[in-house]
Amino acid sequence: MKIQQIAEEVVELIRDGKNKEAKDTFYADDIVSVEGNGYRLEGIEAIHQKSIDWMEQLSEVHSVSVSEPLVSADHFAISIKMDISYKNGHRAIMDEIAVYGVDDGKIVFEQFFFKS
Repeated sequence: MKIQQIAEEVVELIRDGKNKEAKDTFYADDIVSVEGNGYRLEGIEAIHQKSIDWMEQLSEVHSVSVSEPLVSADHFAISIKMDISYKNGHRAIMDEIAVYGVDDGKIVFEQFFFKS
């Protein structure tokens, strides 16, 4: 599968709220993930747990928008904006750039850039 197709399918799944399906379909088992604060995780199970832990903090996702992907030879980037409310009552607009590295048809690396 070409990187453009992978990028487009990942974007569509995220837009449809199917983030776990995107990860199960396209992430390599040994994926590396780096957050905006430098926090680093390795492995698909750790990535799934990070998502579960984050979602447990939320009371509501008001909206999500995802840009079209910007694709290069072995990377693609997307802009993700989310309007969310946390269980502690805080409402926030998250605005980040996500960069994905692809090798042999699988996402092997993701890094998020955002103002913390």
